[in-house]
Amino acid sequence: MNTRHWLRSGLALVAVATFAMAFKGIFARLIYQQQVSVNALLIWRFALAVPLFWAGAAWINRGKPKPPLSPRQWMLCGFTGILFFVSAWCDFHAIDQLGASLSRLVLYLFPAMVMVLEAMEQRRLPGWRRLLVFAGAWLGTALLLLPGWHGGAVGAAGLAFGFGAAACYAVFWRTSQSLTRPLGSVRFNQLSNSVTLIAMLVFLLPALPASELRISPEALGWMLLMVVFSTVVPFFLLFEGLSRANAAEAGMLSMFGPVVTVVMALVVFPDERLSPLQWLGMVVVLVSVGSLKLVKGKT
Repeated sequence: MNTRHWLRSGLALVAVATFAMAFKGIFARLIYQQQVSVNALLIWRFALAVPLFWAGAAWINRGKPKPPLSPRQWMLCGFTGILFFVSAWCDFHAIDQLGASLSRLVLYLFPAMVMVLEAMEQRRLPGWRRLLVFAGAWLGTALLLLPGWHGGAVGAAGLAFGFGAAACYAVFWRTSQSLTRPLGSVRFNQLSNSVTLIAMLVFLLPALPASELRISPEALGWMLLMVVFSTVVPFFLLFEGLSRANAAEAGMLSMFGPVVTVVMALVVFPDERLSPLQWLGMVVVLVSVGSLKLVKGKT
């Protein structure tokens, strides 16, 4: 597949969005160091992000007609918003308990789940070339993240949060594709993330002490970076890419996200180091993801 086709397919947008979203675990660890709780982080993140989604939608869609949503589309927007609420809640608890790196390994089981969902919908098995690409990327991720990064025994609760995040995100990823095409990625993000914020205000805010919502200026600074760089901008890019790309291929491409997380963890946190085996894993992931261009359209 040539470069122009790669750009038209939407996979380039998915790649850029994945790169930006990979910083989420880094920002979350920096925010946790400022004594911010998981639920407070989630509420702050979406309270800051949703107005930006609305402002971005108003600017990007200015002068364009806005056809009314069907009841089914409203229902699916609500469903994806709730799914993302559950996925984000599980994911940030996994980051808190497992650390940024190991939690990425568990979360990035979701491309396999997307592949299974797509195969079930199409009632056929994925092509063996795609299976090999995924297996190579996941093997590389395992080599990269498993050895000694969790600082001790892996807790069952942390793994449960990670698996829950992956499962919800896989269904969210697959369902959202049916909405971004008719609604556009901008309008979908505006509506779906609004539902996510409402869910957080309903389920998380009442049980959160007011003292936990008071955060330091440094924590707020990291929060703003997370919101702009790892939430709003990549969400617009990701779902514009998904509206053009095959969901399973986009999911496999996104598996280079943990590589970015680990590299940045090396830069930001001096206590994190890569072993030779982990460097090998990084190379395996990059080679596997790069081979997507060779298997595009093959079964």
